[in-house]
Amino acid sequence: MHSRALKISFWLYGLATFASILIGLLYASRSQIMPYHLEALETSWQGLEPSYQVLLKALLNGGGFYGIANGLFMLVLLLIPFRKGESWAGYSIGLIGLVGALPLTYIVYIVKTNTAGNPPLGVMIIVVALILAGLFSFIIGQTLKQT
Repeated sequence: MHSRALKISFWLYGLATFASILIGLLYASRSQIMPYHLEALETSWQGLEPSYQVLLKALLNGGGFYGIANGLFMLVLLLIPFRKGESWAGYSIGLIGLVGALPLTYIVYIVKTNTAGNPPLGVMIIVVALILAGLFSFIIGQTLKQT
């Protein structure tokens, strides 16, 4: 990594990666759905039929494991090929991050605007912003490296 822009990209991507893994761990380890999910459903955990509890918990945990996997893919790319200066890795991290974060951000937005739930839309916007800023900084770094 030769330029300041590439170093900034590394740290922005690193923050987004760390956030993805932490969010994934939070969701994968839950024994019941999040409080804002219950607000969105306008019920309590005990008010849900056991079959719904199983299904909703499985969806939540599955999403969490996806977040962990997505974050780990980003981490491996960041620590090995990105640090070695492989240009494809910088684009791949951005693409993988956005493929994971943009649909989830949209889903969170839909829940926030159409239910009584208050999911963490701000957190998702920050993660997307970190990824986009990391990608933008990476592109600038690649451009400077070629001149």
